[in-house]
Amino acid sequence: MKTSMLGALAGAGVLVAVPAYALAAHVLVDHGRGPTVVHDAAYAEITTQVHSWATADGTDLRLMVRGLPANRTFGAHVHTGSCGTDPLASGGHYQHGTDTSVPLAQREVWLDFTTDEDGKGTGTAHIPWLITAGTAGSVVIHANPTNPTTGAAGARLVCTTVPFGQ
Repeated sequence: MKTSMLGALAGAGVLVAVPAYALAAHVLVDHGRGPTVVHDAAYAEITTQVHSWATADGTDLRLMVRGLPANRTFGAHVHTGSCGTDPLASGGHYQHGTDTSVPLAQREVWLDFTTDEDGKGTGTAHIPWLITAGTAGSVVIHANPTNPTTGAAGARLVCTTVPFGQ
């Protein structure tokens, strides 16, 4: 029976060096589970998970939700602050840069999703930048889909704290 050299070295307890670029291609850097705070009691039974990966060409984000009403679309955004009992504690939408000539959808992180028949939903986004530590702290699920012109999405239903960039 043949054993590969890597397998033999690993079995012998030898540390095998892996180039940093191989490890850095998709590294999970941030995550949150929740919600941390429920702002609308009608949504007290939902669960959330947020994952964020730094990549060579930006950041990939995924929001997974369970326990929402079936077949409904919700807005969800990365916000500047951490969650608190006051819905406004999470701050405004995180914006990358200050150039208002860049469309809002290209400066903010929108994770809108539509639930399936079981009340599960997943929102994803790829942004071509990294979120700097201390500039974003949560993901908020809103009552309505995001308005593409204004970024508004209605009432804040739940908030999940995520230590972006840390």
